[in-house]
Amino acid sequence: EEALRESEEKFRKIFDNSNDAIILIDLERDKILDVNPKACDMLGFSRQELLSLGISAIHPGEMPELRAFAQSVLETGQGWTSELTCRTKTGAILQAEISASTVEIGGETRMISLVRDTTERKRTEETLLQQMRELAIVEERNRLAREIHDTLAQGLTAILWQLNAAERAVEAGGQEALEYLERVRNLAREGLQEARRSVWDLRAGPLEGRTLVEALQGEMEKVATAGDIETSFVLSGAERVLPAGAEAALLRICQESLANMLKHASASQATVTLAFDDSQVRLAVQDNGIGFDPEIPATRAPDSGGFGLINMRERARLLGGELTVQSEPGRGTIVEATLSL
Repeated sequence: EEALRESEEKFRKIFDNSNDAIILIDLERDKILDVNPKACDMLGFSRQELLSLGISAIHPGEMPELRAFAQSVLETGQGWTSELTCRTKTGAILQAEISASTVEIGGETRMISLVRDTTERKRTEETLLQQMRELAIVEERNRLAREIHDTLAQGLTAILWQLNAAERAVEAGGQEALEYLERVRNLAREGLQEARRSVWDLRAGPLEGRTLVEALQGEMEKVATAGDIETSFVLSGAERVLPAGAEAALLRICQESLANMLKHASASQATVTLAFDDSQVRLAVQDNGIGFDPEIPATRAPDSGGFGLINMRERARLLGGELTVQSEPGRGTIVEATLSL
């Protein structure tokens, strides 16, 4: 008897001091047999008020669901659900998760339920879900901005360079002008294809059917034909196949760096280095142009021409990598992107 009394006292302490609402019910008679203080606080009723109510007063409109849940608990000895709600004394509806098990009292099987108010958590989850939706929209907008900038803007820049070269050729006379115009026509076609790929979020066009090394070499060939620039490509370490997203990002960074060089650097030499080691891949684009202060473009508004550097840094960051720019007036520029393997 002493052991039984001590056991009952221990149970009562746990029952009364639980952080979850605990309700002992007799579903067949629609009665609440006992509740702890937490249940009173959560539902807004006094203990006596709850003991005078039926369980149907707490779960109005959900008795078929509650009976189905109780039947499962009676058959298996325990159960859990997050589909039920509880109505408070004020009429407020609380989202609740309920963990229940069976107990024997006076030779009869009853159900004891631990009830947790999840209203705030559900509200937080919905807020987080909405924020994730908004973030996804922002990321998609940024992706489209990057793709438009990296394809259409660069393509138009290349067309302008070819038109300038064609103009000089026309002034000098000869067949060379027609060759430049044919290149302009091809660049315009490529720009249209890239625009379509950007909309459909396909892999970067120059990479289709080509390795990253081949695509980078192709970019150097374009630069060589766009002006009087001596170009070179250096491959260091054993070439590896990278995920398509990483290859496309490195290609876009290379394209953007070269486009910036053609527009601003007045360079006569350009070198692209792709280096692989055991833990990372490094892309470096170096020129001997007039250089610049790297901090100035980073603080410009997007419509003032500084978007390219921001864009390249964002591409590297999204892949867990880093992009650095070494430059100063009169000393050329090195753009270096590093990604972990």
